[in-house]
Amino acid sequence: MKGMHEGDRTMKRLFAFALTMSVLAALPARAQQFPPLGDDNTSSLGSFKIQVNNQYATMFAGCPGFSNPILSSPTMYDPATRVGRSNALLDGSAADTNGVPVGTAGTIVKESMLFPPPGYPCAGATGACSSGPNTREIHTEVRSLRMVNLGGPLPVVRAGLWYDSSSVQNPPSRISPGEVESHSGPGGLPTNDLPASSFFNIFVQVDMPACGGFPGATLYNSSPLIVKNPNLTALPPRVVYLHDSSTVVPILFLKANPPLWNANDILGYFVLAGHGVGFTNSQSDVSQFNSFMSSQPFTCVTTSSTATSKPNSGTATPGAVIGINPCSQTTPF
Repeated sequence: MKGMHEGDRTMKRLFAFALTMSVLAALPARAQQFPPLGDDNTSSLGSFKIQVNNQYATMFAGCPGFSNPILSSPTMYDPATRVGRSNALLDGSAADTNGVPVGTAGTIVKESMLFPPPGYPCAGATGACSSGPNTREIHTEVRSLRMVNLGGPLPVVRAGLWYDSSSVQNPPSRISPGEVESHSGPGGLPTNDLPASSFFNIFVQVDMPACGGFPGATLYNSSPLIVKNPNLTALPPRVVYLHDSSTVVPILFLKANPPLWNANDILGYFVLAGHGVGFTNSQSDVSQFNSFMSSQPFTCVTTSSTATSKPNSGTATPGAVIGINPCSQTTPF
């Protein structure tokens, strides 16, 4: 009889445990709701491709990763990427228009500061997606990013607190703001905040190493590099943000090096950029990231080589972009 009572108690405990787990499973997951104002501290991998303008291409002959006209970076890693996020707000609301504090830094990010990719937020979403005024969203900022070549000291890609210096963190002269918008659409419940789409307008400085006939230089972009991912299921996520290939983003020399170039001359154009947020420098993560980036098609930029035009002549100026087309180049990372 004692053995039967013990068996009954065991069965009751198992039943109670199963019932509890079924109730918990039926509850909305907290991971589905945007977290409150704060910072996401994570790690990240990155790589990029630059189409080098013809007048500079000969300098890169013999450089690792260069197959004329494409210069491919090595894989880079940042162990301390920080992304600030705001409290949740509604698309088109006064808070969206006037701006809200983002992250522990309190950076004010407003809608007018943001340049979303075409079709945002539903383009590329793998599930149901609705958008419009009164859709829940958060504003974001890449607050700290310093990605270093996994195989050596350079290149280094800097944004946020590292934007103005490779050695000292300072409030940036150019911020890299962004947004995460829920797929739940107007009037969506907080418990359905995720999945969501996200983008950033990235401003970087890139410290490039000397190689071949290139003496090394710091580069920067004056127009935002739009990177996006339409399928976030958690914050912080583990996803790869990709450069929106519908936009042409020149990469310029920060300082003059006569007679080779002047300050603000265009070295070339970003034709592919990827930022693997939540990826570590483990071999499996690096392999996964590199495999993903190697599978991505990228565009090439067609520019004019005509002489400088007179005002209103209708003739393109030197280096003016006149076309964006798929690249036949398939240089691997």
